[in-house]
Amino acid sequence: MMTRRRYFSYTTSIIFLAGLGLALVSEYHPLHLIFGISLVFTNFVLLLLTRIYGIGLGLCTATLVYAISIFVWGNPLFQGVLWLEIVFLCLSWYLRKNFRTTIGADFIFWIAVGLPIFFLLYYFSYRAISIEIWMMAAIYISNGLFNVLLADAVWEYLPSKYFHLREASRKQPIYLNKLLYHIIFLAIALPFVFYLLMNSRNTYDSVRYNSLQVALHTSNSIANELDRWSPEDIRRLEHTGHMGHSEYLGKIQLEKLQRIVNFFAADRGYHIVVFDPRHKQIVADSESEEQYSLSHFLPLPNNSIIQGDFYLHMPEKRLRLLPNQEWQEASYIYGTTLKQVPFIVYVMVPLQPYQKQIYGQYLTQFIYLLLFMIAAAIGSRWITRRLVRGLSELANVTTGLPDKVYHLHDLEWPESRIYEIRSLTVNFRIMTNKLLTMFQESLRSNQLLQEQTLQLQQSEKKLQELAYYDGLTGLPNRLHFTEYIGSLGMHYGPDHSFAVMFADLNRFKQVNDTLGHETGDILLQKVASRFSPLISDQLRVFRLSGDEFVFVYHYNDTTSVQQAAQAICDALNEPIIIGDVALYVSVSIGISIYPYDGDNLDLIMRNADIAMYVAKEQGNSIYHFYDRMIENQLSENMKLENGLRSALLNDQFSLYYQPKIDAKTGRISGAEALIRWIHPEYGFVPPDKFIQLAETSGIIMDIDEWVVTEACRQNKAWQEQGLPRFPIAVNLSARHFYQGNLISMISRVLTKTRLDPQDLILEITEGSLIKSAEYVIKVMADLRAMGITISMDDFGTGYSSLSQLQRLPIHEIKLDRSFIQGLAHDPKKSAIVRAVIALAHHMELGIVAEGIESEAELRYLRSLNCAQFQGYLFSKPLREEEFTQFVKHWDGSWLDHDGVENTKQHQKQTKNDSS
Repeated sequence: MMTRRRYFSYTTSIIFLAGLGLALVSEYHPLHLIFGISLVFTNFVLLLLTRIYGIGLGLCTATLVYAISIFVWGNPLFQGVLWLEIVFLCLSWYLRKNFRTTIGADFIFWIAVGLPIFFLLYYFSYRAISIEIWMMAAIYISNGLFNVLLADAVWEYLPSKYFHLREASRKQPIYLNKLLYHIIFLAIALPFVFYLLMNSRNTYDSVRYNSLQVALHTSNSIANELDRWSPEDIRRLEHTGHMGHSEYLGKIQLEKLQRIVNFFAADRGYHIVVFDPRHKQIVADSESEEQYSLSHFLPLPNNSIIQGDFYLHMPEKRLRLLPNQEWQEASYIYGTTLKQVPFIVYVMVPLQPYQKQIYGQYLTQFIYLLLFMIAAAIGSRWITRRLVRGLSELANVTTGLPDKVYHLHDLEWPESRIYEIRSLTVNFRIMTNKLLTMFQESLRSNQLLQEQTLQLQQSEKKLQELAYYDGLTGLPNRLHFTEYIGSLGMHYGPDHSFAVMFADLNRFKQVNDTLGHETGDILLQKVASRFSPLISDQLRVFRLSGDEFVFVYHYNDTTSVQQAAQAICDALNEPIIIGDVALYVSVSIGISIYPYDGDNLDLIMRNADIAMYVAKEQGNSIYHFYDRMIENQLSENMKLENGLRSALLNDQFSLYYQPKIDAKTGRISGAEALIRWIHPEYGFVPPDKFIQLAETSGIIMDIDEWVVTEACRQNKAWQEQGLPRFPIAVNLSARHFYQGNLISMISRVLTKTRLDPQDLILEITEGSLIKSAEYVIKVMADLRAMGITISMDDFGTGYSSLSQLQRLPIHEIKLDRSFIQGLAHDPKKSAIVRAVIALAHHMELGIVAEGIESEAELRYLRSLNCAQFQGYLFSKPLREEEFTQFVKHWDGSWLDHDGVENTKQHQKQTKNDSS
C-alpha cells in the first residue's frame, strides 16, 4: 500500500512540474502572428492543472506564471487580464449553478471584464480608438475562448487512469451531444489557427521583402545619382566629409546631396540619413525631425539580422501596457557604404504604415471566425436534438435486452426519421426475434467446440514438434535454440557460464551457384550428420538458417572450449562425397562466452557473429574468441565509413602538398597532393585507415574527384599568383579505370579549373592492372593523348611485370619509400634501386624517389642519376599557405654534387624565411 501511494505521489509531482514547465514555455514562446500580436496557450495548460489539482493550487500556479511573465521576462501588463480570466473561471466552477458551461462563463468574462479593461488600457496609451483595438480585441477573445474549449475537450476525453487525483479518479461517461459540440467547434477553430499562422508568416515575409526592396532601390538610386556627378564634385563632397560641415569647398555638393535625399524620401514614409567617415550625420531627409547618431542605426542585442546589413530594429525593452506598443516604434533599417565616397547611407522603413492595412485584414478574419462559431453552435444544437434523442430512447430500450427477451417483456421501439437510427432499431428488432433461437443453438455450439478443442490440442502437439526442429537436417532450429538458452538460467542458475560458438560454412554460396541448390541441401544434411556425433550433455548443436550453425558448450575451462571448437573444425577435414563430386568444406567459428561477453542472448549472438567474421578473414577452419577490441575496431570503422560522406559535404578534408626537387637544377619540379581528414570525434585519421574504407563503400570516386578538382584549382591559383609553374601529382583509385567515367571526369575538372593538362600528373598503382590490363592501358593512352602525365606509383611493391611495363603508356615511375629507407647500408635494396633507375633510363622514363629522409640516401641516389627527389629531407607535406611560402623562399642553388651536407642548414633557413 505504501509503495502504491508513493507511486501516486511521484506521478502527481511529475505531472504538476511538467504542466508548470509547459505553461512557462507557452508564456515565453507564444505563437507570434504580426506586429507583437500573438496567440498564447498558457491558460489552456493552467486550466488543465486547475482541473487536476484543484482551484487553490491552480490559482497559485497561475499567479506564479504571470508574475514571472510580467516582472521577469518584461511582457506587457495586459497579461494580467489573462490571470483575471483564470480567477473568473475558478469562481464560475465554485459557483457552478450560475453558469451552465465553462465557455459561456469565459464569454461573459471577456464581455464584462476583459474588453472594458482592454479599451481603457488602449485609450490610456494612445488617447484614441482605432481599428487596431478591435482587431486585438477579436484576437484575444477568440484566443481565450479557444483555450477554454480545448481545455474542456482534453479534460473530457483524457483517459482517467493517468491521473489518480480528485475528480479524475471518477469514471464519468462521455455524452454524445457534448462530443459533437467539441468536434464541430474544434473542426472550425483548429484549421483557422493553422491558416492564421501561415498567413502571418506570409504577411511578415511580404512586409520584410517590400521593405528590403525599398531600401535597396533607394540606396541604389542615390548611388546612381552620384555616378552622374563630375570627379571634382565627388572630390569636394569627400573632402567635406573629412574636414567637416564648415568647409565652404563642399557646401554646394552637400546641398545637392540633400536635395537628392529629400527627393527620394519625399512622401514615401521612410527616412534616409547619411553619415560621414567620422560617424557624424551630414545629410538627412527633410521629414526627419531629429539629429541622429550612428548608434541609433546599429543593431541592438534584441534585434534580428535578416540579411547582411538589413535588420529589424526594435526599441529597448521596457515595461509597457499593451503587446503592440513595442512594434509602434519598430522599423527595418538597411545600411550601405557608397562606392563613390566613404559615406554610409541608412534607409529606415517604419512598420507603422503597414499596420493599419494588416490589422484590418486580421479583424475581418476573426469576425468570420466568430460568425462561424456562432453558426456552429446553432447547428450543433439542432443536430444533437435530432440525433441524440433517438439514440437515447434506443439505449433505454436495449438496456438489459437479453433479460427482457428471456422474460418476454413488451418492448416499445423508438421512431426516428434518421436513417441510421431507424436501421439500428430494425436490427435490434431482428436480433430480439432471433435471440431465443441463439440460446438454443449455443448449447449445440458448445458441444461442437469441445470436439474441436480436442482436435486442436492434437494438432498443436504435432505443430510444436515441427516448430522446434529443422525440416532439412533434423537438428534443433532457431526457436529451439532461443528457448534452450532461456531455460539455462532456471536449470543451472543465473551464474552458470557457457560458450556460444557461431559456425558458418565457407564458400557455401559457391556450391549453390555452381552445383545447384539441391546439392547445397544435401551438403547441409551431410554436414549436420558430421556434427551430430559431437552432441552430448555438454555440447548442443542447432541450425539457425542457411549455412549457419550454432553450438552451445557448457565448459569447465577455456582449454576445453578450444578443444571443442577444434573438434568442430576437424569434423569437416575429410571430403564430403555427393554423387561423383568430392567437396572439401571448411567452417569458420566465432566464440563468445556468457556472461563475460554479454548478459543477454542478442548480445552473445552478435558478439559471436563478430568473432566469426574475424575468423573468416584469417582463413579456413579457424575459430576465434570474441574480443572487445574487435568490436571497438569494427564500430570505429563503421563510424568512419558512415562519416566519409559527411566529411566530403562538410569540408573536413584538406590537401597537403609535398614538393618534388629536380636533381640537376635543384628547383621545385612538382608537388604531390596528399589528402588529410580531421574527424570531429577522432581527430586526425591517417589516409591508410580511411582510404581502404572509402574504396569498399565506393565513395572513393567522389573523394578522388574532389582531390583532383582542389589540386587543379590550387595549382591554377599558384600560377596566377606568379609562382613558378610546375605540375601537381594526384593519386587515383583503381576503381576509376573500371567504371568508365575517368576521361570525362578529368576533362570536366580541367575545363572547370582552366588548368593546362601538362600541369597535371595522375599517379596510379600497379594494382590497377590486375582485373583488365588491356582496358586500363587504353584509358591511360587516352589520358596521355590529352597531355596528362602518367606516373606509376609505388613501383616494385605490387604486381610488377616487366612485360606489362614496356606496354604501359606512362611517363615516369616512382620508387616506393620502402626501397629508399636505409638504402646506403643495405646491399639488396641498393641493387634493386640501381637496377630500376637504370631500367627507367633505358626506357626513357622519368624516375622519382620518394621518402628521402637522410643525406646519405640523397647522396647515393644522386650518384645513380635519379631524376627527382621527394621526402622529409626537403619538406614534410605542407598546407596550402605553408607550401606557398616554401616555394617563394626555396633556393635550389645549394643542391650541388658537393653541397649535400648543407641540407639541414638550408631547411632551417627556408623555414625561418617562410615564417
